[in-house]
Amino acid sequence: MQKALGVIAAVVFGLFSASCQNPVTPTFHAEDLLAAPLVVEINGSQFTLETFVYRDFMPGDNAGGSPLIAVAFLTAVDGQPFPAEVDGTRIWVIKGSEVWETNFADESRPRDQAHLYQLQKVARGGPKWDVGAQVEVIVRVTVSTGSPLLLRAPKQVIGSVV
Repeated sequence: MQKALGVIAAVVFGLFSASCQNPVTPTFHAEDLLAAPLVVEINGSQFTLETFVYRDFMPGDNAGGSPLIAVAFLTAVDGQPFPAEVDGTRIWVIKGSEVWETNFADESRPRDQAHLYQLQKVARGGPKWDVGAQVEVIVRVTVSTGSPLLLRAPKQVIGSVV
């Protein structure tokens, strides 16, 4: 009986662990995410998405490299200061049929005075996809006065920090 309970506990733990790993089944269909525009207009201003998607291979705690890290830069095309009512709240990174979906990390950073037209967001803990692989990155952009929008950066290449 005790052995059976141990096996059941191991199976439940395994299922729970598997459900917490990436990539996951996305909340949107991949086709819908891949159809997201490259530019969105909000209150008369246009915004684009720039990214830096990478894995960290610097010596330390990440033997074999860190999980994927995605830095998203929401950019006001007109170069004006980024509006406070606009934010990025969720990110999807797609590689082939695999999708990593997550919220951005709650990391407070001072605004870069040279890039006031950009909002920087960071997501950590992605899959360990190969450096050099091509991905599509989609960000959910929220606006305090309207519905959320999707914004896409196509053909991004996973880089590395060494």
